[in-house]
Amino acid sequence: MEKQVREILHNLNWLLEPHDSFVELLNIRGNKVVIRAVGSCKKCETDCIGTAFKERLPNITLVRQ
Repeated sequence: MEKQVREILHNLNWLLEPHDSFVELLNIRGNKVVIRAVGSCKKCETDCIGTAFKERLPNITLVRQ
């Protein structure tokens, strides 16, 4: 699962970079993935970060810090 999470983050960061934002992995425990979003995308209502994870890994719990 870590490989899939890192692939999602890599793809997201390409999208977030023009917005002076990025997302990074903090921890994976079981099916809980802890990430940190930085920049303007952190509070964006579009939630492309959550959507990307839900589409690729629907059974995980995404925790943002």
